Amino acid sequence: MAGSSGGGLNRYAERLRELKPRLHDFLKRLVSTPSLSGREGEVAEIIAGEMEEVGYEVEVDEMGNVIGRRGAGGRLILFDGHMDHVEPGSPDRWSHPPYGAEVVDGVLYGRGAVDMKGGLAALIYGCSIPDVEAEIIVSCVVHEETVEGVATKHIIESLGRKPYAAVICEPSDLKLSLGQRGRCVLRASTRGVTSHASMPELGVNAIYEMIPLLQRLRKLRLPRHPILGAGSIAVTDIRCSPGSGPIIPDLCTITIDRRLIPGEKPEEVVEEIRGLTQGVEVELMEREYTCYTGYKMRVKEYFPGWITPQDHWLTKESLRALEEAFGRRPETTVWRFSTDGVATAGELGIPSIGFGPGDPSLAHQPDEHISLRDVEAAALGFTALAYRLSRL
Repeated sequence: MAGSSGGGLNRYAERLRELKPRLHDFLKRLVSTPSLSGREGEVAEIIAGEMEEVGYEVEVDEMGNVIGRRGAGGRLILFDGHMDHVEPGSPDRWSHPPYGAEVVDGVLYGRGAVDMKGGLAALIYGCSIPDVEAEIIVSCVVHEETVEGVATKHIIESLGRKPYAAVICEPSDLKLSLGQRGRCVLRASTRGVTSHASMPELGVNAIYEMIPLLQRLRKLRLPRHPILGAGSIAVTDIRCSPGSGPIIPDLCTITIDRRLIPGEKPEEVVEEIRGLTQGVEVELMEREYTCYTGYKMRVKEYFPGWITPQDHWLTKESLRALEEAFGRRPETTVWRFSTDGVATAGELGIPSIGFGPGDPSLAHQPDEHISLRDVEAAALGFTALAYRLSRL
């Protein structure tokens, strides 16, 4: 290990080696416990209990987020992860049971292993180890897979002061992630006139009215970011009504997933799509979500992109910390998917980076899996980040 804190990290690395069996057992319990969005209660109890065991002050807020605290005074550093995962899909597509938490040749299989229970286990243990000179908050949030950033923003607002920096602990293959595209979800509608399907000339088919928009969406030229790449657009759902029986539909709606580069605003995106064809209604979607505690939240589905420059102090200090931990300078990357960084960096302007174990391409896939050695390495990485960032 290199750097001024190398001696301290050697001591912390030895402590993590001693805790390795407990870390592995904790991860197995997390993966074997289903925690779909809105149903994270059982895994939240496991996390709260483990956090208390390793020395955090723990609270569970009204949304059901589990919040662990270490240290006091000075600056506030936030480490953020989420407890929920997506559906496992058909069990026939898995060679290991999705909630079996089976380990084969040092690799643990199961839904959420990469996204992101491996990161949660590493985070909770890694940040419990070092002596810190600031307040460390470890947030384990609900509903990230459905409405990223909402629960994290709720926690930050409840703290009463703004974190000095945030570490988003999604899978990055042990690289340092510097940002992501944002996203918004839109609904576009076209209207027609019903008639009997045997006499379509007497009506106006709303599906046919939608076709020009669908064709133009496929050809839409989108802005490009030099690091994050271009925005993207995808139609993810199409419906019509009445939708049954021999009747020409008078309403057709599509759902549009629009990935955004930093700086794009939802009202601009709405106007852009509205201007593609006459007679189309376009709106930013707004939905209600219920937490496992019963807490309800109504969310406008706009989540801004963000990027932290290579020469930013947080990037430099994080790279130094991870180099001290691993004996080599990690690569930098950006995420293809969206994270709670939409709240920390995108909305609140908090300097943010990302780091975590696991190959991001395995997220949401059958046979999702993670190397236990990578989880152990990530735990040491989180130790190094907490140690260095608390001393700035």
